[in-house]
Amino acid sequence: MTLARLRIAVPIALPFLVLFVFVVRGCSTPNVPLLHPPAGVTLPAAAATSTPQDLTGIRLAGVNGTTTLVPARAAGTAHLTGSVNGPQGPVPSATVRVEHLVDDNPPPIDVVAGPDGRWDLPNIAGGRYRVRAFLAPTLAQTEPQILFLNEGDQNNLDLTVDSFAGPAVAAAVAPDPPELNQPFTLVVRVARKTVDTNGVVQSEPIVSAGVGLTGFSGYALQSSNGALTDANGDATFTLQCRSAGAASVQVGVRPTAADQTQQITLQISACVDPNATPPDSSSSSSTGGGSSSGAPSTTAGPGPN
Repeated sequence: MTLARLRIAVPIALPFLVLFVFVVRGCSTPNVPLLHPPAGVTLPAAAATSTPQDLTGIRLAGVNGTTTLVPARAAGTAHLTGSVNGPQGPVPSATVRVEHLVDDNPPPIDVVAGPDGRWDLPNIAGGRYRVRAFLAPTLAQTEPQILFLNEGDQNNLDLTVDSFAGPAVAAAVAPDPPELNQPFTLVVRVARKTVDTNGVVQSEPIVSAGVGLTGFSGYALQSSNGALTDANGDATFTLQCRSAGAASVQVGVRPTAADQTQQITLQISACVDPNATPPDSSSSSSTGGGSSSGAPSTTAGPGPN
């Protein structure tokens, strides 16, 4: 090749040579090894390219409308019927209170029993109900009946009421239980229980009621035998336990001067002998006794509150 031609070819070939070098280097890039930091070295996190937008201050426009609660239906196809009975048999004119146990708490339905004590409540809605009967001022059902009615149910529900006429007499001792040959205090509580117009049993202490011990076998009386009840309806006596296992006393109670004296047997905690050898638990049986909690107990009806 002549020198003149070489001078012309070199400037033309040089750009192609440079381009060839870049192409070759680009093809070799995937073969570059991927490098990781040494163990224990943490690289700083890459700076965020944008900050999150704070939307807490944005208020959304209100939507027109109201919340509507669907009330429980008062009418339906369920049917309740039954009778009210007391200590003397059917209870004419007793009130049967039927409460529909739903969230909106509708007023109760009162049904009056007929001359034969029968009552009837048709066309009520299904659901959960609480039912009880009473006749103020002396008769009440203290434990209501709870039941569930499906639509179309026909349910016969007989109710029983207890009598709360006359005084309620109860007893408590201290120490409890009494110990053999040791004195103890006997408190006799006299109260009057009545049933109010809502069928709730109320208890009121009877003040100045006359109380006397008429039978206390196994005990020796160490106080006056005769006392009037105080503002709490309590009459207090002191006795001494003379017989292990003794567990009852008889009292005469005269609520007011116009009343006749009533004879009542009260159960109390049995006297114990602290020096006695405990019986074999495999062959012994518990001896009768009154309340171990110290609360008044009685056989003459519900104790006063």
